[in-house]
Amino acid sequence: MTDDEKSANAELSESEYLMLASEGVAEAAINGPVPVDPDLADYMGAFEEDALSEEDAIDSFFDGVEPIEVAILIEAVSIKGAYHEQR
Repeated sequence: MTDDEKSANAELSESEYLMLASEGVAEAAINGPVPVDPDLADYMGAFEEDALSEEDAIDSFFDGVEPIEVAILIEAVSIKGAYHEQR
């Protein structure tokens, strides 16, 4: 078997394939939109999740508020809710 035949039969790892395919997509995208396999799009960062989690969103509501003030607010809300439930 010649070196050309060996290289023609060489297998790419998944990471090698994704790297080469992403380079090809980048070159092809110069001419406009290019359809991309979801796995390749994920590799290229199309589905990067940067939204706040529910916990982070709630925590950000209290940014700059001292912990004791948060405890007082939470207690006040729960007391108010209990008052309305009894009525």
